[in-house]
Amino acid sequence: MKKMIDFADFLWHKPVLMITTILLSIVKTVLDFVEIYLFNDWPFLWSLLVLVHVDTVLGFWKSAKNRTVSSRGFAGYFEKLGSYAAFLILTHVLITFPIEGTPTKIFAWINNVFYSAIMVREAISIVENIGAIKEGIIPTWILAYLKKYDASGKLEDLKNPNGNE
Repeated sequence: MKKMIDFADFLWHKPVLMITTILLSIVKTVLDFVEIYLFNDWPFLWSLLVLVHVDTVLGFWKSAKNRTVSSRGFAGYFEKLGSYAAFLILTHVLITFPIEGTPTKIFAWINNVFYSAIMVREAISIVENIGAIKEGIIPTWILAYLKKYDASGKLEDLKNPNGNE
């Protein structure tokens, strides 16, 4: 008991340590809430952010080349991030929501379809930007292939057209 009193006395006499401990506790609580109720697929998010930023850089490059750089383009970046955040939260909630404490599995398929759709959208934009920067550098069939999935939403449209895995 004496050791606990000494530790509590130490904490109360060290405000920086106490404040740091409280802040870390709050951050952990918020992160736990986020992972349970909002989003928890961090590797996917990093992959998506890489594509979003590649697309943004290429979009800026294309605009600079065409002398059409504007603040409206940068506003689109934040609109995209906000829209994607809402879409990812929707996906997570549909996949993980419980009914009477039991996780439902009715929307388990949404993960692959929604995540694939958002990545294909970014891939299409990147390929289009590359084509606008340097025409003919990317074969047109690649863009057609991505757009076919974008239009159909069928995962089999993303499979290798040569039949190889």
